[in-house]
Amino acid sequence: MHRHTLLLAGVAATSALVAPARLRVPPRATLQSHAAAAHPAMYRVVGESTRFVVSGAVATTLLVRRDAETLTWVAGAIAAAVGNKILKRIIGQARPEEGDDDGMPSSHACSVCHLGVGAALRFPLPPLALAGLTAYGLVALRWRVMNRYHTAAQVLVGGTYGAATALLFRGPARRLEAAVLPATIPLAWVLGIYAVGGVVVGSLER
Repeated sequence: MHRHTLLLAGVAATSALVAPARLRVPPRATLQSHAAAAHPAMYRVVGESTRFVVSGAVATTLLVRRDAETLTWVAGAIAAAVGNKILKRIIGQARPEEGDDDGMPSSHACSVCHLGVGAALRFPLPPLALAGLTAYGLVALRWRVMNRYHTAAQVLVGGTYGAATALLFRGPARRLEAAVLPATIPLAWVLGIYAVGGVVVGSLER
């Protein structure tokens, strides 16, 4: 129950963080200059590095742990990303500025929130680490609104979808971990997940 309360609070915080951008969205250059003036390095460094930092952290965790819980965590995030892409094509809502695909829901927000919620449900994260990861994710998602990669609504819907799928997948994942998957995941499986994840990140995470 405590974890679920934290997750709901995180969704609410994301909504509050991105909500001001709904009122008036100036050109991207103006948003970038305002962000740079307020936080010279934080927004750009966090916002532009998220894909590589998150992918690297997930890949390292899977390789080091090689357990069933980590495998279902990563596989669930990949499945959620594919579902998010399908939703994008069904909804067909454009980004604030022209991009190479539609923007609703945000794939980045989906993955960040799915992985964050999935980690909180599986791993014994200390409160300070959980707070730090939450802050990192919120800054990264705020950057996508400020930089006009997405609207606030696209980020909020993507994040909510990612968090919801992490909660929804956890029950079936527990059954797989207990009755189907080996205690130690073979290296070939890890490499296979890397290959699938690389395709998903390269083609869907935009």
